[in-house]
Amino acid sequence: MQPTGRRFLFTLVILALLAGCAGPTLGPRAPAYEGDPGYAEAQRLEAAGDFAAAGDLLERLSAGYEPPDRERLLLRAARDFLQAGDVWRSEALLARVDAEEWPELRLDRRLLEAEIALAGKRVEEALVLLEVPPGPDASQAEVKRYLALRGEALHRAGKTLEGVFALIELDLLTVDIGEKLPLQVKILDRLTTLGDTALELLQPDPPGIQGGWMELARVVRSYAGDPEALPGMLIAWRDRFPSHPALPELVAAYREELRGRFRRPDRVAVLLPASGPYAKPAAALEAGFLAAYYQEAPADRPVLSFYDNADPADTWPLFHRAVEEGADMVVGPLDKEGVEQLVRAGELEVPVLALNQVPPESASPPNLFQFGLSPEDEARQAAERGWLDGHTRALALVPEGPWGERILEAFRDRWERLGGTLAEVQRYAEAENDFSAPIRALLDIDESEQRRRALQGQLGRKLEFEPRRRRDAGFVFLVAKSQKGRQIRPQLQFHHAADLPVYATSHVFTGASDPKGDRDLEGVRFPDIPWLLVLEPDDPLSREQLAGIIPESRGSFRRLYAMGIDSYGLIAHLPRLISSPDEVMNGRTGILTLDEVNQLHR
Repeated sequence: MQPTGRRFLFTLVILALLAGCAGPTLGPRAPAYEGDPGYAEAQRLEAAGDFAAAGDLLERLSAGYEPPDRERLLLRAARDFLQAGDVWRSEALLARVDAEEWPELRLDRRLLEAEIALAGKRVEEALVLLEVPPGPDASQAEVKRYLALRGEALHRAGKTLEGVFALIELDLLTVDIGEKLPLQVKILDRLTTLGDTALELLQPDPPGIQGGWMELARVVRSYAGDPEALPGMLIAWRDRFPSHPALPELVAAYREELRGRFRRPDRVAVLLPASGPYAKPAAALEAGFLAAYYQEAPADRPVLSFYDNADPADTWPLFHRAVEEGADMVVGPLDKEGVEQLVRAGELEVPVLALNQVPPESASPPNLFQFGLSPEDEARQAAERGWLDGHTRALALVPEGPWGERILEAFRDRWERLGGTLAEVQRYAEAENDFSAPIRALLDIDESEQRRRALQGQLGRKLEFEPRRRRDAGFVFLVAKSQKGRQIRPQLQFHHAADLPVYATSHVFTGASDPKGDRDLEGVRFPDIPWLLVLEPDDPLSREQLAGIIPESRGSFRRLYAMGIDSYGLIAHLPRLISSPDEVMNGRTGILTLDEVNQLHR
């Protein structure tokens, strides 16, 4: 070819490229697997609800495709396994998906990671993954999925109102009535769990759609038991919010949902000791229980019968007597020995809400539910908080004896499952007041001093010396009751650990504010029940209101009054908590969930 010809051909190529740039842009290509018969079969299995088989098939198909089609198939397979309840396999497949090269897959991967975190009850991790909303290029389906996940994560974290606001955004994007009505029932259901005071004080100004939802929840809460007044109040509400998206059939659907989920027993037997070593804690529980009972309308209250369960050996005979006398639910016993009797029973004729928990070493009767202010729950929360604060290595200082060991093992189990390392454990005698020996061992100060003595022996002279503590740990997990906690914290500071964070359980705090006495606990981090910490002066069951009626509720058993209030609330809420592991009850003792062995966790 002559040089002139080459220039001509080059010009044609450039013109063709320019024409391509000026013409219409092509959208993303369709995945190559869409015509694959195996993919069609996986879709059929998904439609039939056989997600495990669909996931298996999609995983096998992925091996025959190049990225990003391979990654798309793996993501879909991981979602199928998650829907099938196989969280471990879903997580394993997700780990094989590298979305960094493929921006269009990043959001899908992040949302699936958040779903897996929620399935594993790692709520804080899910919230971190959901902090950044989808970008402008996200599809509506991805935005809806994001809002649904964020609403659920916030709800499980106890941020009910924020979670509802995410669901309200989701509702505005939802057109299909089959999706919209259940979603609106969920919105109304969650708002009605908030107190009237919260719904009133948190009302946005101007109210807008969110405020309209909150006002509707107040109306339903106030007039749900008055069938004659409710229709008129709903008409008045609609006059105030004429363009609100709430469906006309919403309230009827919501009330039907409640009838299906909240099956109140007619007669409840309460097994609590009236004498003996547990009489005082039992009295606090009973007072909280009755305070909640009398806040309900008389027509909604079950008939109560109380049985003196002072001797744990009487638990099984008392249970039978209560059932024979007409009880269709039992609350109690309080002591572990009594709970163990019911665990061994094999079958219980009516549901039992036991007010203590025993280790799930064997299968419990399906009708037995265990509720307690478990220190093990708080130990797990301390581990989670430490991990979320960025620590990876921990030290533990616990009292000698079975109580300290139980709490330590709960902390250790959760901490190591998260990926943390427990670098050192030391135990102290609760009868002592000087804790320098275990503290020095915990912080490796004794090793530092041994090195000094060895060096002095080699050199034959005294050395100037300042002991140093270990620097390889991020925090100390402390198990201590309030008096010992106030002694141990200053001793940790004295031994060069003033900058080392301390995490504890609520035992380190008496539950009553004491600025002078609590100075030695400054900076210690611990979980505690909302009832002690949140001021709700207008709530008849708040700490302040109850103290005006029952002065003893300010005493050493104050947390048990809140447990008594929640015990009564659980009578109605148990059917809902049983219905799904995602359900929660916003209680006075915390956010309550039910696990697979029917133990309640806070």
